[in-house]
Amino acid sequence: MHKHLLLLLCILLPGAWLYAQDKTNITGQVTTSDGQPAPAVKVVIKNSHRNATTNESGNFIFRNVEAGHYELEISLSGYQPVTQEVTVEKGQRAHVNIALSIPVKALQAVIITGNKQRLTRISSEYVAKMPLKNIENPQVYTSVTKELLQEQMVVSYADAIKNIPGVVMQLENNSAGGTVTSRGFSTQSFLRNGIPGNIGGGTVDPANIETLEAIKGPSGTLYGSSFVSFGGLFNRVTKKPFDHFKGEVAYTVGSYGLSRFTADVNTPLNKEKTLLFRLNAAKHNEGSFQDAGFKNYVFLAPTLTYKVDDKTTLTVDAEYRNEKGNSFYRMFADGSYATGVRSPKDLKIDFRKRFSGDDITTANTAANLYLTLDHQLSGQWSSHTNFTYLSSTANGLSGYLSMKPGNDSLIRNMNYTEYSNANAIDFQQNFNGDFRIGHMRNRLVAGIDIYSVTTKSSGAPTLPFDVISASKPGAAYTQLTKLALLDRFKGMAYTKSIAQQNIYSAYLQDVLNITDRFLVMASVRIDRFDNRGTKNITRDTTTGKYAQTAVSPKFGLVYQIVKDQLSVFANYMNGFQNIAPVQQPDGTFSSFKPSQANQFEGGFKANLLNGKLNGSISYYQINVKDITRMDVPDRPTYTVQNGTQYSKGIEAEITATPARGFNIIAGYAYNDSKIEKSNPTLDGFRPISAGPANTVNTWLSYRLYSGALKGLGLGVGGNYASDNKVILSTTSEYALPAYTIVNAGISYDKPRFAIAFKVNNISNQEYWVGWSTTIPQMPRNFNGSVALKF
Repeated sequence: MHKHLLLLLCILLPGAWLYAQDKTNITGQVTTSDGQPAPAVKVVIKNSHRNATTNESGNFIFRNVEAGHYELEISLSGYQPVTQEVTVEKGQRAHVNIALSIPVKALQAVIITGNKQRLTRISSEYVAKMPLKNIENPQVYTSVTKELLQEQMVVSYADAIKNIPGVVMQLENNSAGGTVTSRGFSTQSFLRNGIPGNIGGGTVDPANIETLEAIKGPSGTLYGSSFVSFGGLFNRVTKKPFDHFKGEVAYTVGSYGLSRFTADVNTPLNKEKTLLFRLNAAKHNEGSFQDAGFKNYVFLAPTLTYKVDDKTTLTVDAEYRNEKGNSFYRMFADGSYATGVRSPKDLKIDFRKRFSGDDITTANTAANLYLTLDHQLSGQWSSHTNFTYLSSTANGLSGYLSMKPGNDSLIRNMNYTEYSNANAIDFQQNFNGDFRIGHMRNRLVAGIDIYSVTTKSSGAPTLPFDVISASKPGAAYTQLTKLALLDRFKGMAYTKSIAQQNIYSAYLQDVLNITDRFLVMASVRIDRFDNRGTKNITRDTTTGKYAQTAVSPKFGLVYQIVKDQLSVFANYMNGFQNIAPVQQPDGTFSSFKPSQANQFEGGFKANLLNGKLNGSISYYQINVKDITRMDVPDRPTYTVQNGTQYSKGIEAEITATPARGFNIIAGYAYNDSKIEKSNPTLDGFRPISAGPANTVNTWLSYRLYSGALKGLGLGVGGNYASDNKVILSTTSEYALPAYTIVNAGISYDKPRFAIAFKVNNISNQEYWVGWSTTIPQMPRNFNGSVALKF
């Protein structure tokens, strides 16, 4: 792997260096009317896509410019554009000075006005795989920014997703940071900067998140099937290097053993500032409100960016995580009508007891490498090449609890993973165009994606260690130890296996401006899924080998009622899931086609009051067909493919800044899901994976920007979720009760330091999350932090 990387660099870098020798640079400085440097000002070469941003000294540079005559332009909101002519002679550097007709204070006000909204993003490069404003995109998505995470003192991925309307955690600390529900379907967080970001288990740490994008609805057209669900997907946009030195280190301490150190350091590595480096890191330790349970890990995310010239940028970044802890708590109750147990409050169990000790641990390691080469082919076309190598390992002991009928006795079910090693390679090539045909603007992306993952594992079958009283466990409570468990696993026949999957995809998308207000989006993907099967090494047999091809279309309309401020949109979106063949009881094999989800959605998006008010409201309906199911009642042991399901609902969110320093975030989601054709005991009921039908998320904050208390900030917010039926059929019903959680914090932020304090779950409410399971959540807890900036 390392040899291949060095070879790639040796090929790319010398060629780019030789290419640049026949060209020269345009340098310059932008100043204000009072002679002060003008930082953060965008300078554009007219009639091209080349631009630069001034640094803190007001300086900018365009590298490797061909000889000729050019016009540089600066546009500021509310001011006439400033144009400066410059002539570049072959082999000679050109330098210009540009003076603005406004003082530095006015410039600062312009810059602040242009970025009023810190707590959302008005555009994205990843959601549509092209730079596109939210108000132009017919697809709904939510952006959770690093500024919001800092305000809320977020220390976990589980807390970050609480800012997304309709999204609720189901299984914490599962693979890919956790399993959540979105639009009635379970999904996880696999994507990073629009490409596969992680495999295997372990924690997703928020330290390297610039923006968390929750992209709603079936998104198979651009993202395939392996990293998304019919309810949507989550994409982590990571922090990128910039051209000046800056850093921050912080320490957070809190209830139940929370101790967390983070660092974010950025620096240029050469005088020309073409080689940039940034490191984000975290050392995280936490305990549990239960009588056992912990999680410790180290997270490192270095990024190196090399600006070959104004047209070419190479980025090499990595993520490393080494984690050890207990498996997440899961308890399965008996929700049959005969027991009379309808919720966790009816159970005679102390949820502060974990029923296993701190020595029952699992270790996870992830080491991922990402290479990105961006090149501007011309004024209209650009190339984006991504190569990704993902690696993860896991081993250790884990388990879960299940209630015996009657809900009085617990079975402590235990698992042993001797090893689980996963390695994946992804290659993605995108070509982006921005051009006109006649008077109509086209923004196009054409791409291919090749993904291959291999997993090797060895483990013992699930072992029911013992049966223990839920209400009065007695001396048997402490008999489950690492030594006792390993002794039970001795002599058992381990299952050793190796599995491989390959995916080959091609996609095309065009956003066409019929007029400057009316946009049409059309997309299509062809996806070839090749499952090479799972080989049982012990038995020397291979099962599950199959291949499927899917075609996924997408279509959207946007009309801007008020240009760049208010739009009405509609979309048709498709998603698919591959389904393996099944051997029927009579010995025959049945092959199936991918199941399909089709979404129809419409609504409004807004970016009003000069950026002070952003939001959306939409209604969607998702119809799923070709679900495999047991052929009940005719042939209950046979599998057929005619199951159906629907999910429909309303989502609304708003991000507002009604006054300087005052921010409001609010979201509401309603979801109605039904299994239409699956099993007589389930038909007509809400799927147990759908989560709560109603959810609300809020956050209000205020920060002083003047006066003696400048830098003082206050914040309050929380979440509401209606009851969640995690067991539901004609014979059983068991629901996690509705809950309302309120959190509040106070902070004092200065240029060189910041301190903050937060209380979570102020009312100390007892509540649970789960997916057919009961998982108790954190009671009232406190966090405090101090940060040093440099």
